Amino acid sequence: MGLVAGLLGCETFISLGDDYTQQCTTLTTVYRDADKDGEGNLHDPLTWCGAPPPEYVTNTLDCNDKSAEVNTRGIDDQCDGIDQDCDGKTDEDFPVLDCPILIDDRKKPCPGRTACVGKDVLCYALFYYDADNDGAGSTPRIVEEPGSCTPPPVPLGGGAWVHEGNDCDDTNPAIHPGAKEICDDGVDQNCNGTVGKVYLRQTFSLGVLNTGAAAELWSSGTNSGFVQAAPSDGECNGPEDDVTGTDDGNVVGVGLGACVPPATSGELESPVVDTTGAPKLWLSFQQWIDFTPAGTLGAPPAVALSVQQGPQRTMLFSLANPRPTDDQPVPGWDELERELATFTGPATSLVWSYESGDTGGWGGYAIDDVLLVDERCVDAP
Repeated sequence: MGLVAGLLGCETFISLGDDYTQQCTTLTTVYRDADKDGEGNLHDPLTWCGAPPPEYVTNTLDCNDKSAEVNTRGIDDQCDGIDQDCDGKTDEDFPVLDCPILIDDRKKPCPGRTACVGKDVLCYALFYYDADNDGAGSTPRIVEEPGSCTPPPVPLGGGAWVHEGNDCDDTNPAIHPGAKEICDDGVDQNCNGTVGKVYLRQTFSLGVLNTGAAAELWSSGTNSGFVQAAPSDGECNGPEDDVTGTDDGNVVGVGLGACVPPATSGELESPVVDTTGAPKLWLSFQQWIDFTPAGTLGAPPAVALSVQQGPQRTMLFSLANPRPTDDQPVPGWDELERELATFTGPATSLVWSYESGDTGGWGGYAIDDVLLVDERCVDAP
């Protein structure tokens, strides 16, 4: 019986002795796994009965049974000419990296991309076809000669080959990376994925504070003491009596000072806007820094800016009060800009809150040209 078992390849019978008489009726082919990586060598088979013996498996996935690092689970990311993952290709996962090409007659290197050729890592210049000649292209092309900064031939239709890519509209020369974003026109001029959407735009004018459209009205809280007061005459004038021109032709909207009784507090809230979906928000506004007359003593008013979202109010910052000096006896405009990365939602508003100073003097701030957008942008020319 032992002889018959050997002929059938059922070596497992031999260890049971000659008295084992059950005949093996199903034979399988197993394959050598010399490197013990769980994958077998197609060219080293063995006919077998039962579970595979040690160093044998039932698959033929291994393309190199001498290396446990080479199998279908391998990563072919080395520039070594070896097929690590047994897919019939070599080095296909070798990373494509940026690389500079230095040419003596150029002031700066031209950008390129790495490629694995044999066992060598070479650098090939990268160009983009710029159809609208705005300095940025959209269609990439790698040159054929490594280490060369010579661009490909220009197509018959015109255009140019440039090193700047990411042009999101290569038919319009006004649209390209680095272009000025136009506010609220629905177009992504600078190709960064946002369109310069304006969520809130406000200049404090006489009409806005009193009889403006509903979308423009800023509401005053209880006991509000916001007034417009011209620093030139020192009088306490209300919005209907005195407005002051800014450097861009708008009017100063909010000032506070001794016109407001000491220890008076109040607030002014913007219209509620829906900022849902904005990747981030940019807030910019002008403040007229402290129009307290030079030499005046007393505590200045305090002003703070907050974001209101439903019942939740978050203070962003307080405005400092740099009193005028003899060298600068009049107030000056200061442009402030803040990124509000987390304040997006269906009910967002801005709240200016204040607490007045004392009777020792008068002074305060003026706030103007509030702009809340999804990115920095400019008005259309």
